[in-house]
Amino acid sequence: MNIDLHSHFFPVDALQNPGKFESHAPKLVMTNEKLSVTSQIGSRPGLGAGAYDPVARIKALDEMKIDMQAISPSPILLFYWEEAAVAAHFSRRQNEAIQAVVKKHPDRFIGFGSVPLQSVPESIAIAREAKSMGLKGLEIGNAVGDKPLDDPSFEPFFAAAQELELLLFVHPLEGGLDADDPLSPILGNVLQFTFRTTMMVERMILKGMFEKYPNLRLCLSHGGGLLAFNIWRLDHSYGLRPELKKVIARKPSEYLRQMYFDTIVHSVAALQYLVQVVGADRVVIGTDYPMAMGDFDAVAKVLELDVGDAERALILGGNVVREFGL
Repeated sequence: MNIDLHSHFFPVDALQNPGKFESHAPKLVMTNEKLSVTSQIGSRPGLGAGAYDPVARIKALDEMKIDMQAISPSPILLFYWEEAAVAAHFSRRQNEAIQAVVKKHPDRFIGFGSVPLQSVPESIAIAREAKSMGLKGLEIGNAVGDKPLDDPSFEPFFAAAQELELLLFVHPLEGGLDADDPLSPILGNVLQFTFRTTMMVERMILKGMFEKYPNLRLCLSHGGGLLAFNIWRLDHSYGLRPELKKVIARKPSEYLRQMYFDTIVHSVAALQYLVQVVGADRVVIGTDYPMAMGDFDAVAKVLELDVGDAERALILGGNVVREFGL
């Protein structure tokens, strides 16, 4: 079974008819079945029916040779920039809509929800609701404003995620680039996304987050950014700095066992290296469907890897089956 853990779904009705806080809803425009979505931190123009229609999505899954897919909100719809009550409302609306799709098509979809991380108490409450609804994980951003995920204020949330056994799918957020620079839209996705993921997870390692929460599980998007290539530099620094040994008991690379890495590296050679570094039991398919920067040929790349049949089966879906007890 081929299972994709990185995709995004746009629940149009939940966003267009949110009930409360309608003035805070993202702007949605539908033209000739093409959806454009704009929030305060970004836009996703010209999305085809597979972005918002489960039946059209299933057709796309068949074309990509994906048997089951985790659907999660778009990172531009995490609402971290809003007041907590507004963000909590939209988190609940999207979580309910995503779970409704899963309930209607349980053999094709897994649901990931979202939480309003600017309010840790609300996030914990919504995480518990998500678990009771049947969602398997939560998508979170790499930071909330200027506050990184290793900030102590987030620790009760990580404790709750660990207790609830919810996988945290971490996706970098956009914004903060020079809007007048014509290269910003390109490098924002290509370089800024991967850098932000790398900075986020290396800070969490060095702050001892994975030491403190040994059963916390993350799934890092876009192959974990630059982490697989930079982890050896981090290990070398650990050997030179005794102050780090007071915080973490093991080399940084040993904490990679608490993470999954998706396959979106756009190169069989890079994917081969990623598997070599983190292990086949830590890599999962990612497509980033329906985004243009996604990889809709992920299965073919896994089939090209120079690995054994058992390792290939883990990457294609066995890791997800084990993680969620499917």
